[in-house]
Parts: sequence; C-alpha cells; structure tokens
Amino acid sequence: MFDRRGFILAAGAWAALPRWAAASESSRRILYVAGRPTATVSRLGPSAFNVVNLAFLNARMMKGKVRFHYRPLAGVRAAIQALQRNYQVKKKVLLSLGGWGNRSTFEAARAVGVSAFLQQLDDEFVLPLGLDGIDLDLEPSTAAENTPAGWRAVHDELGATLVGLSNGYKQRHPGHLVTHAPIASVAAALYVRDGKLRGIKGPLLQAAPGIDWLNVQFYEAGDVQPRSLEEFYDRQLAQPLKELGFARPGEKVFPGFEPRWHQSRAICEAALRSLNGAARGAFIWDYRQIAADVAGWGAGLEQALERTPA
Repeated sequence: MFDRRGFILAAGAWAALPRWAAASESSRRILYVAGRPTATVSRLGPSAFNVVNLAFLNARMMKGKVRFHYRPLAGVRAAIQALQRNYQVKKKVLLSLGGWGNRSTFEAARAVGVSAFLQQLDDEFVLPLGLDGIDLDLEPSTAAENTPAGWRAVHDELGATLVGLSNGYKQRHPGHLVTHAPIASVAAALYVRDGKLRGIKGPLLQAAPGIDWLNVQFYEAGDVQPRSLEEFYDRQLAQPLKELGFARPGEKVFPGFEPRWHQSRAICEAALRSLNGAARGAFIWDYRQIAADVAGWGAGLEQALERTPA
C-alpha cells in the first residue's frame, strides 16, 4: 500500500492452472491494520469485517541471519484471539509481509531459502500468535523504481521467491489463507496473464496455486479509480480468469480502496455495487482512516458485496 502514482502493464494470455480452492464463506470483508491491533479490538471486533491483515512484518539480513521486525508483541496474541473468538462475526487474522520500501523481506527469504525463512516465521509469529495465514505484498522500495520497468524488475527479480513463499506456506498450513496484494495493473499483467518473469512458467496465479485470493489495490499508483472499476475488473481480471476455467473469478480477485483517496464510504460502496455481486470480497486500507466509523464501513461493504450476481 503506498502513496505514489505508477503504471499500467500489459501482457498476453496463459493456460489453465491447478490451484488450491478456498471455500466460499459468504463475502470477505478485509481490513488492514497498520497500527497496534490491541487498540482496534473494541471497534473492529463488533464490526462486519471478517478478515484482518496485520501490516507489516518486515525482515532484514543481519550478520547472516534473518531478523524480523513487526512491533512489540505484548498483548497482540490476546487481541488476535479476541478478534477470532469473541464476536458474532469471527475474524480470520493474517500477517502481512512486505509493503512499499520493504523488498528486503523477500530478499531475506531468498538469501536463507524459503524453507528456513518459513520455519523461522512459524516459530516467531505464526504459531505463537495463532495466525490464520499470511498476506504477501511485494512492492518496489524507491521512488526511482516506481515506473513500469521498476515494478516489472522487482517481480522479475523476486517473483520466484514470492511463489516459493506462497506454495511453501500453504504446504505447511493447508487450512490457512495465503493472499497477495498487487496493484491493479500488476494483477492484470503478471497474475492473470503471463508476464514472462524470470524462473516462472506462466502467470503468478498459475505458478503459485497456494494463493487463495488477490487483494487488488484500486487506488493511486496510476491505476483505475473506483468510478471506472466495473470495466477494468471485468475485462482485465474476471474475463481472463473465466477463459482459464474459473467459473467464479470473483472469489479470486477482490478490489480494494483507500478512503483518503476515495473520500467517502458512499463512493466505495457504489463502486462495489457496480460489479453487481461479481466480487466476493473487498478490502480497505487501513483501519486508521476509518476508525471513527468502522461499524458503518463494515456493514456497508457487506451490503454492497451481497448483491446477487446477474
């Protein structure tokens, strides 16, 4: 998630893919929490949001070892358990890795190997915190890289590691969720079409069948804004997925919004309603921007997503 303008990539078609299919459980209403989760429970807990992504965990190589950084963990497990258990709408809680400026997280995984990286992630975070999965967000790290060539380059360099993390984690935790968070143009060019990335055969969704769904960023980055969501979603995401054999592409690609750019809940809800129920999930970045009306945003997304597809 980031505050810059980017690009639109283009690519070709790709062949049918094997995949782990996530069971459909109504709609997914996803909220990223970039602050301390302990401070969000009282408002987020009673809301209709049912997936919470804790952002961001980062990693660096230091003296030949991976060093993870999230934030002080005091109270975090209790907060996660409360969100998972204590409210009528139970939440799945995921840990989001990476984000803008943190390609080093994926470089660290490449340096020590995916298996060792995931074992350490399990030991330090997944198992102690009782997480329900991970969200992977590979983005460039500098303003100079914020170009079509820069976005392609970071995926060309680290895409194989991204794939390895996705599939490796799913093999370790078959019942957990694995999601990614590309911007819209990257989703269209590299996930549902073959971007011909180094060491990867076909598009990322084919190479990484461990991915349950994409949280597609439809804001800033030069990508489509919510008023034009319908056409882009259908032509650039849903239709290519249908051609590959996905009868319900809306369970694989979820649009996301950032309120400070879209300004109002009404605009985001209208954008989702324009899809006429095609998308089975949506996300908001992030809690701090809607803290005063978490309940309203959660209920609004739920209503907009529960429309019956035409």
